[in-house]
Amino acid sequence: MLGVLVPIEAAVHDGRYDEALRQLADVPADVPLPAALAWRLGVLLHQRGRFDAADACYRRAAVDATEQHQPSALADQAQVLAGWAATRWAKGDQARTRQLAEEAVRVAERSGDDSAVAAAYVAQALAAFGDGDRADNEHAYARALAAAERAGDFGQQLRIRCNIGSRLVEEGRYRPAVDELREAVRLGELLGHHTLLALALHNRAEAWLGLGELRRARSDADEALALWQRAGSPLAAFGLTLTARVHRVRGAVRQAVAAYQAALAMGEPDGNAQVLVEACAGLARISYADNRVAAAQYAERALSMPSAAGPTVAELAAGWVALCSDDPQTALRYGEQVRAEAGRRRDAAGLAEAMELAALAAHRASPEATSTRATRRLLAGLVEAAAIWAELGNEFALATNALLQARLSGDRMAEEIAHERLSQIGVQEGAWQVAGPLAAIGAAPIPEVEVQTLGGFTVRLAGVPVPAGSWQSRKARDLLKMVAGRLGKPVPREALATALWPQARVEVALRRLSVLISTVRGVLDPDRRHPADRYLATDPATVRVNSAHVAVDALRFHDAARAAIAADGAHLATARRGDDPGPPDAATGGGTPADDEVRLLRRLEAVVAMYTGDLCDDGETAGEWVCQPRAVLADLHREVIHRLARRCLGSARTEAAIGWYLRLTGEDGYDEPAHLGLISALSAAGRHGEANRRYQEYVARMREIDVEPAPFPRPARFA
Repeated sequence: MLGVLVPIEAAVHDGRYDEALRQLADVPADVPLPAALAWRLGVLLHQRGRFDAADACYRRAAVDATEQHQPSALADQAQVLAGWAATRWAKGDQARTRQLAEEAVRVAERSGDDSAVAAAYVAQALAAFGDGDRADNEHAYARALAAAERAGDFGQQLRIRCNIGSRLVEEGRYRPAVDELREAVRLGELLGHHTLLALALHNRAEAWLGLGELRRARSDADEALALWQRAGSPLAAFGLTLTARVHRVRGAVRQAVAAYQAALAMGEPDGNAQVLVEACAGLARISYADNRVAAAQYAERALSMPSAAGPTVAELAAGWVALCSDDPQTALRYGEQVRAEAGRRRDAAGLAEAMELAALAAHRASPEATSTRATRRLLAGLVEAAAIWAELGNEFALATNALLQARLSGDRMAEEIAHERLSQIGVQEGAWQVAGPLAAIGAAPIPEVEVQTLGGFTVRLAGVPVPAGSWQSRKARDLLKMVAGRLGKPVPREALATALWPQARVEVALRRLSVLISTVRGVLDPDRRHPADRYLATDPATVRVNSAHVAVDALRFHDAARAAIAADGAHLATARRGDDPGPPDAATGGGTPADDEVRLLRRLEAVVAMYTGDLCDDGETAGEWVCQPRAVLADLHREVIHRLARRCLGSARTEAAIGWYLRLTGEDGYDEPAHLGLISALSAAGRHGEANRRYQEYVARMREIDVEPAPFPRPARFA
């Protein structure tokens, strides 16, 4: 036996791990392995995701009877038990995990070997995690890390930091998780340990995803997956599930399906419960829109499998599938179950999502769902969930929650802002087809008539652009532009007639206007299915767009900008007085004053993004009638950018502030507040030479218009 195993032991000692595993495959399965060799091979196999092979190694471990009480032999026994516990945990065998972990701790403590103690407490931490005992999990990891540091075992330190990061993610403590995993990534790169480096990147991607940082999440997830795939590791299945989840949240449905199915195929041979539950739950959410039977089957399969992470993932998937499939009672039951389980496990993200599921399900199931009282109860539940998302810092979940609140309260402006924020984060329209909060409320109805006037002119009927040939004349388009540009206000007929036919007599121009109004109405309602005033409303003296049935982007921007400016002004006044800001609204969500600050900043960003260009800036629209409303909207846009830049500077987001101020000074070289803000931002960023150069430019500009320049601004101070 010794002759067969000596080359394997030598290969492990020299770090020729691939060769050691190849040689192990030639050793008969009934040949026992010395414990010292068994646990080292088991760890190698476990790290590569070959759980069944690792399990077999641990089962074959043998201890020489004459040495079994010696410290080194006890240490090897503890390593075997700890490794075996970790393998059973990965397989979802919670009872055996707990038993092996307890035995590993007893043996490791007797050995006095810190590396063995570290491994044993990692096993105990996994067992505690499986039991949902977060306090014991945290305590065990603290003892494991201390032991690994005493032993100078950097590989074990890396593994522990990866696991601590994972625990922090599970608890919704995403920022601390990113910090912990940043150190793990550094250690992984330093040690050249690609398998654990991939795990650190994978866990950090989960933390980014928890923060709603979809682009960073995708970057880390893709890098982790590439490392595992290059190594040919079955752990690539974990990477695929996370990549799929990022795609699912983004609404990239086809990419998500492909990744989930690939993960399922990789996880099935080893029976990897974590992978299988995540993949089945994800496929259940994605499948519901096209195949509700398949979605229910995937959800049932996820529910039937044990998972070390508990039933939350499967039950949330089953709950959302039920709600989106018009079964609110079942959805409510799952929502309540997850609320209880997530609270026990300190799973803040699971708790917030369960609260949203339960609130929407209760609303759908209630015969009084449309009453004011029922709506208030629903909104109260959503606001409570928003407070959790705010504490977690999840921008995606906050924007989603704000959209839910806006939809249920009928606040179209807040809904527009939330939708814009989701777009900025990177969410695509496919997200509305994935069983979850967005699919549960459904996409906003497509406007009957939509008039785009910012940056160009386009009219859409039920989402379909009106062909240029349908207008019959350019003046028909000009009439609608003029009326839409007045932001819902009535326009005197005589003013329209005079602007359209300046050379004609007034009475002639008014008759032509009546014909043109009929033409525009025919374009907007070609089948004449509605009353004449449904889209273009008239009386003997005026003409106006009926904003109840026509969506005008300029009007939406105008109202959203004024509301955001008012909110910003109120927040500033409250901050100066030191008053309680009061209850949040649907556009801002809930949380601490710092959270309110961040959300107000996001709101300003969303409003800026709504302005896609100057009014009717299409190269064919001219005349006095467009200049005044164009200037009003452009000034409103600049005011929002000014406030956004000031908020960025006040929040220590100096680079963002510099970008906004550069935009303002580039558009208007004589904008004194923008120049001074830019100089302050550059100074705050430590770019003092550039700040001095910009100050000289500012002085020159002010002297051009005979304005006394202000002194060099004092550096901004951040709270």
